Amino acid sequence: MKKVAFLILSMLIFYSCAAKKYSISEVGNTKIIVGEFPIEILQTDDFKWFTEGYSKFIIEEKEDFEIIKSKANKFDVLIFLGTWCPDSREYVPKFIKIIDEAGISRKHVKTVGLNRDKVLKGLTDKYDIKRVPTFIFFQNGKEIGRIVEHPRVSLTKDIAKIVEQIK
Repeated sequence: MKKVAFLILSMLIFYSCAAKKYSISEVGNTKIIVGEFPIEILQTDDFKWFTEGYSKFIIEEKEDFEIIKSKANKFDVLIFLGTWCPDSREYVPKFIKIIDEAGISRKHVKTVGLNRDKVLKGLTDKYDIKRVPTFIFFQNGKEIGRIVEHPRVSLTKDIAKIVEQIK
């Protein structure tokens, strides 16, 4: 009897740990992801804007791109985005294309979806998120820079400026 109870308890713990950390709801015709989710979800038919933005984007700033490429897998990025947000729809696909083309493993990129209130308990306060998208760059767990809402110059140039400080 103890073995059966232990087995059931072990299975419950395993399945609760494996549970997804996000939800998807629909408001009007827009799917909204809330919580930490795998970026691959955006590559489904529910988020055609991602696939279109990714495929159409061409990296033009080759010198800046080479800087990013030279720092591949030496930093992590936490992306806060709104699947409902025009800026997120424009810049997240481009950002992921830059990361992919630079040979940076997606295991170094975490994505967190927010609703229109841009509040997710324990995360948005911790990282002081006011606008989306927000791309936060870390090296060894320490923040080294961020891009908030839109790039200052261009996405490639702004990323290069942040990561060029990595040794």
